[in-house]
Amino acid sequence: MDYQNKSIDEILQQFEPLVKKQILSLQIYKNQEDFYQIGLIGLWEAYQRFDPEKGAFPSFAQITVRGKMLQHMKDQVRFEQRHTSVSDEILEYLEDTESERPLEREMILSYCDGLSDKQLMWVKHAIIDNKKLREIAEIEGVPANHIKSWRREALRKLLKNYQEIHRG
Repeated sequence: MDYQNKSIDEILQQFEPLVKKQILSLQIYKNQEDFYQIGLIGLWEAYQRFDPEKGAFPSFAQITVRGKMLQHMKDQVRFEQRHTSVSDEILEYLEDTESERPLEREMILSYCDGLSDKQLMWVKHAIIDNKKLREIAEIEGVPANHIKSWRREALRKLLKNYQEIHRG
């Protein structure tokens, strides 16, 4: 079939099921409308770039649409990892009005992007307040092995954030 002589409207109408099928095959349950629109953009890009000498349009369209959706998923994950919001409750908790070294505290917190509430609590107690593992366990009312787990994950994320910030 000659896809180059069809209008973009005809292509969009004909290949709409392909877009919907990709949403299902990628198991996208949230923001389906967004992914549908992204799929249509991918279909339009496939229509623009299609070269009949390199293969059939349906398979090229399928690869392009799927690739566009996967790229969007990757971008979303990257955004969420870098822009985790810290709740007001945690900010309040981390606020240390008695701190004699506010710049040091701010420097430490600048690496805390993506840490969970419990990991942030460990940072506040252990790094900012210089408390020992047993003291933190007592304050939080949890076994010491929980604190060790928070510490391990927090340190892993802090190191990753540090490396990302200082890579450039």
